[in-house]
Formats: sequence, C-alpha cells, structure tokens
Amino acid sequence: MHLGSGLLALVFVILALFLGALVRYSLKRTQIPYTVALLLLGIMIGLAHRAEYFTGNAEVIGQSFGLVAAIDPHLLLFLFLPTLIFESAFSMEVHLFQRMFTQITLLAVPGLMVAIWLTAELTQVIVPADWGWSWAMCLMFAALISATDPVAVVALLKEVSSRKRLETLIEGESLLNDGTAIVFFSFFYAWVIASFTSNSEAVMSPPWQVVGQFLVVVFVGLAIGLVLGGLCIFWIDRVFNDPMIEITITIAAAYSVFFISESFHVSGVVAVVTLALMFASIGRTRISPEVAGFLHHFWEMMAHIANTLIFLLVGILVAIRVPLDDMAAWKMLFILYLGILLIRASSITLLMPILKRIGIGITFEKAAVLCWGGLRGAVSLALALTVAASEVIPKQVGDHVLFLCAGIVVLTILINGSTMGFLLKMLGLNSLPPAKQATVDKARSTVNVALNEMLPTMMNNQFLQGADWSYVKHKANLHAINKACDAQDITTDDLATAFERRLLETERKHYWTQFEQGILGKQATSRLVEAVEQALDGEPCIGPRTHLLAGWQLPRWLTPLRQYQVFNYLLLRIYFKKLALGYDVARGFILAQEALESHIESLAPNEQAADKVYQLVSQNKLLTLERIDSLRSSFPEIIQALQSQAATRLLLNRERAIIDEQLKQAVLDTPEAMRLLNDVESRMCDLQKLSIFNKSQQQKLTKEIPWAEHLKPATKEQLSTIVENSVYDAGQVICHQQQTFNKVGVISRGSIKVETLFTNEGVEQTRIMTKGPGETIAIESILTQHVIAKYTADTPTDVMWVNNEKLTSLMHKDSALVSAICQLLAEYNHET
Repeated sequence: MHLGSGLLALVFVILALFLGALVRYSLKRTQIPYTVALLLLGIMIGLAHRAEYFTGNAEVIGQSFGLVAAIDPHLLLFLFLPTLIFESAFSMEVHLFQRMFTQITLLAVPGLMVAIWLTAELTQVIVPADWGWSWAMCLMFAALISATDPVAVVALLKEVSSRKRLETLIEGESLLNDGTAIVFFSFFYAWVIASFTSNSEAVMSPPWQVVGQFLVVVFVGLAIGLVLGGLCIFWIDRVFNDPMIEITITIAAAYSVFFISESFHVSGVVAVVTLALMFASIGRTRISPEVAGFLHHFWEMMAHIANTLIFLLVGILVAIRVPLDDMAAWKMLFILYLGILLIRASSITLLMPILKRIGIGITFEKAAVLCWGGLRGAVSLALALTVAASEVIPKQVGDHVLFLCAGIVVLTILINGSTMGFLLKMLGLNSLPPAKQATVDKARSTVNVALNEMLPTMMNNQFLQGADWSYVKHKANLHAINKACDAQDITTDDLATAFERRLLETERKHYWTQFEQGILGKQATSRLVEAVEQALDGEPCIGPRTHLLAGWQLPRWLTPLRQYQVFNYLLLRIYFKKLALGYDVARGFILAQEALESHIESLAPNEQAADKVYQLVSQNKLLTLERIDSLRSSFPEIIQALQSQAATRLLLNRERAIIDEQLKQAVLDTPEAMRLLNDVESRMCDLQKLSIFNKSQQQKLTKEIPWAEHLKPATKEQLSTIVENSVYDAGQVICHQQQTFNKVGVISRGSIKVETLFTNEGVEQTRIMTKGPGETIAIESILTQHVIAKYTADTPTDVMWVNNEKLTSLMHKDSALVSAICQLLAEYNHET
C-alpha cells in the first residue's frame, strides 16, 4: 500500500498517540519519567526500522518512521516549540518568576555564555583532527548543545515534592536559555556558513557588534510579544464566556508571535515567553472565569501531545540517522557528556556567590539539582538537524554534529533524568519541608476525623448494614486518629510560618473562587491576588494589609490636574472607578478573611499560633469595615449601585447554575437550555459594561446650593454651568493656609476639617472646626484671593467649586446673589 507523505505523517501521529497512552498507562505506579520511557521506546523503534523489521503488512508503518526521520528541522522548531514554551511559561507562577527573574537571567545569559565558551574550548581539545572542526564550528556546536530542556526534572519535582521555587528556577532558566542559545547559535551558524562559502577563514563580528545584535534580537522579540499579547488580551477582554474564541486566540497568538519574530530574525522564544507571561498575569482575569480551567487543561493536553510526539521522534531520529560504527565519535561522545556535566557544575558554582544574594537565594541542595538537571532535548536536536540538513556544511560534519547532539540528548535524559529521583532523595528534596508537611498531616487528620464521624451513620444504614466494616476501614485507610506528625525536629516558629503560608495560599484560592462565581470583578481579583503574593514574600504576613486601602485614592501624579477644568470630568470618572474598585476589593477581602477563620482551628499547630492569626484577621476586618463605613456615609449611592450590581451578578450566576443542572437531569433539552443560557450570559455581559460612574448619579454632585435657593432661575442655570466638581480622599489637603486661591466651594458630601492658625497674647494657637454637606468653604478668597485656613478632607469628600471671577460676574446680574455672598462673608467673620 502506497501512501503520500501527508498520510504517512498522519499514520505516525496516530501511532505515537497510541504508544504514548500505552506508555503512560504502563508507568502509572512507577517512578520512571514518561519522557525517558518514550525516548527509549523511540530508540527501539528506530533500531527496528534500521534493521528493516517493518516489512510486509507493517511496511506503511516503516514508511511513516522513515518519513519522520527526514523531517525538516525548521518544521520541528515551528511546530513544537511554541506549544512547549507557551504551556511552560503559562503554567508558571508569574509572581515567583518576577521575584526570581534576576537569578533566572543570570543563569540563562551569563551562565549560558560561560557554558558555551567552556564547551567550545573542550570540543576544540577533544575533537579528532581529521574531523576538521574550526573554532567557529566548536562555538556553534557549543551553543546548540547548551540549551537545557528539563521536562523530566520538572515533572518529577511536581510529583514528589511540589517545590514551586525550585521548579520555577529550573523551568524559567530553561525558557530563557533556549532563547539565548538559539540567538548565539544563529550568530555562530552564520560564521560557519561564511567560512565554508569563502576561500579564507571568515572573521566574526567585533564583540560590541555581537552584543548589540544580541540585545536587538532579544528586545525586539520582547516587544513583539508585548504588542501582540496586549492586542489579544484586549480582544479576549471583550469576549464573554466563549471558550472557542478565547482558546483559539491563545493558539493563534502563540504561533503567530513565534512566526513573526523568526521572520524578522529576532528571538521567537523570548516573544512566546513574553506572551505567555502576559496571559498568566494580567490576562488571567481577562479570560472568562468559566473558560480559565478549560484553557489550562487544553494547554496541558497540547504540551502532552507535543512531548509525546517529540520524544518519540527524537528516539527514532537518533536510532535511524546517526552513525553507529564510528568508535572515535563514541569516545568523544562520552568524554563530552562528562565534560558538559563538569561545565554545568562549574558555571553554577561560579555564579553561586551572586545567586545566594539575589532573588530568593539558593542552597547547595538546589544548586546540585540545577547541575544534574541540565538535560538536553528538543531545541538542541532541532538545531543539530538544521546543521545536518544544510547544503553548505559538508555531510560528514553535519552527521558528526547530529551524532554528538543526539547522543548527549539521550545520555542526559536516560542517565540524569532517570536518576534525578534518587538524587532528590539523597538531598532530602523528595518530600515537603517538615513544617509544611505538618500542615498537610494536620489537614489529613481533619479528614480522618470527618470520615470516622460519618461511620456510625453508615453502619446504621439498612442498605449497608451487612458490610464487612473491618475491610471497609482498611480499604478506606481509616485508622485511629494519631498526632498529625512528630514535630520534635520542627521549631514552633517554623510550624507557625508554614501554617500562615498555608492560610495565605487558601486565601488566594478563595479570591479565584469568588472571581469564578462572579462575586469579584477582574481588577479587584488581580489586586487581591497580588496582595496575597506580596504577603507570601519572605516571612508570611496575615495582616494588617493597609496597602490594600491605598488603592481607593487617586494617583499622586494626577493631583496637579485638579486645577485645570478640562480634566475635571476625567478625574471624576477615575475617582469613582477607584472608589468602586476599593469597595469591591474590601468586600472580597472581608469574605476571604471570614473564610480564613473557618480554617484556622483545623490547620493551627498550637493555640498560640491560632490566637495570633485570629487577632490579625479580626484587625483586617475591622480596618476594612471602617473604610467601607466611611465610604457609605459620604457616597451612599456608590454603595447602593455596587451592591445592586453584585446582587444581580449572583442571581444571574445562580440562574445559569440551575439551568445547567436541569440540562444534566434532562428536564431541559439541549437547544432549550442553550437558548436560556445565552439569554443569561447576554444579561451578564451587559452588566459588565455598566459604568459605576453613571450609576453613582454623578450629576447629583451639582445638587442645589443652599445659598442659591432664592436666586433668579436664570442665575441658577448660569451658576450650574460654572460649577466644577472635585472629590478628595480622606486626609488629603485641599489647600494650605495663606495659599493663593480663586474659587469658593460648597461641600456636597463628606466632611472637611478647617484649621486656622492665629496668635493669642503672643502665643500661636490653632482653631479647628469641621464642616459638612451644604456648608461653604474658602469664602474669604472672594475678597483676599487667598485662604486664611488649611482645609483637609476628613472623609472621602465631594466639593462643588465656583470660580471667583465668574461668581463676581454673576453678582453684577443678580442682587440676591450679592446678598447671599455678603451673608456668607458675615457668617465667616463671626466664626473667625
């Protein structure tokens, strides 16, 4: 049977997926990494193909394996790299990546440069003379072999110890050094090509030119990722609960940034990493809550399929394409393998003094995992295939590069990858830290208690009375309740720290749950999650969280714009959005604190730790409620509008859940349910578009001014056109004593503290009074052009201002206005 190349490729994909599923099923209860097993299977298949075992009915299978052995290396890069890089970066904790960025960059740029240089030196020394490798060849080979791919290591860490910081360091370094290695490979590859196409040895560009090119390649790739990522997030933010659109955009974005960057000869890896980190940070709340979980699972599946195909492909390629009878090549391979292990250790040791002092620091044990976990993989092999497929580089040279690269990939994955579990056990990194394990054991004990309490009810159930309860208890792993753990070697401080960290992680999860349920908005969720991540930095901080309240205020850089009327409307909108966001944050924060209280007793290692956290949580709630009460007293309509929105959102979420439940129970058919769901989601989408600025009745800021009650209708109308509205945060100074001032204010909402400094019998004293809604401030400025008191907002305050020149002009037209202003001045003189 003869099939075209497209169908043969499809045959390989189908076989690879079946084999991957079989391997994963077979490894269910073993410690063998999935990628290691796939690589071994690929090598065996490649050797069988090389020995021509695929004949007769299996000829099609043999043809498909032969086809993939001749795969275009650029296709390998463009097909698999965007998926693997995007999924890896998208699944990282961005906050941890930011904290460790200096360490990651140090390892991925200077560390990789040291490794490239030392590997090139080693290669120059050990390469057989008859191979004819130039210094350019050695540098090019060193660049392609230095890109790490610790897929097996990270997967093992996730399985055995869940050490997020170490995972992030290893994975972050891999992501960035892939980009760095590809950039340097491109420089050296061009040098090698030039040396083979000219009569004399080509000369490399000066170092400063190489550095300049490197920076251009990296930063242009970064810019492409930022621009396209921003556009895609902007688009997704306007899509409501449509997984087909949102997931499709992420796929198209990942591949397009890589393709565009590589087309402009800049770093596609950097562009994809930037894009993925944007989606994982600011994009996380822009993706519909209903789609977020599906999106993560989708990309995990994409990465699984890519790893299945690529590691099987690597094994087949190694077995089919590399020469197996060149003893000099085998000798060089093993020397090179030992050499790159020593070089990896040397480069990390060289950087250790700096790595210990930046980011989150590093221990000897973690450095050992970094050294041994420097596996090589798909990127190195794809670059080696590029060399082997070149029409300029001699075939013998290309075959040697492919052999050495494939050999290093196989050895690092087989030896380093398969022994990583043993190394983690030796270093004590194969389990959670003792204090953290204590909190897990405490939670497990709580589960055990709940199940034991459930047993009597089950034993009295008429349908379960005949069960063998000894067997049931054994299979359900229910035993007598013991102490959570032996804490002899764990200090009280360590237990308390682990307890508080666990609570903070619970709090963070609660915010995402609120977001998914529609209780919290996008910006509030981002703000609260960011606050928890800051609280997790270093020593955990349950409270107080005073920096959360700072979000209610206008940014300081906007304050000077208050004096320009043209910005007045913009500032009002910004301020009301700030107040709305502040209320949303405060409400979500209090709900999370109440949820924390329910976990304290079950997770606390001792009464002292529990009492301390109870006090901090109570303090958090008290401070936040005080702020809400302050907002409620000054801007009740904002509270009303926000509560109305929240109530509507909760009802719509509940309506959707009921419809989903009726669909599952077949009370509704799918078409009927979809029509109802579409109607609900349409209303939810409309609710998101409502502006709290409009809901807050902002035009009521120009409510009737008390002293303007008896003015002519024409004067009132003109007065309303010259009123400027301004809002001030609690504690914000409106104007200082003796400051030049040219407007009169009327308090619409809130209260203002008036401080007047005067001299009494040679002693300076301060008179303080408070003014509230309807009262006039700065009336003295109409005569003196300055104020003789300091005005400070006591609460969030709304003030209506009238320019003195415009007010004087109106006074010429209405004697009643003159009388009103004179009355105000008389009252002011009486007060002072």
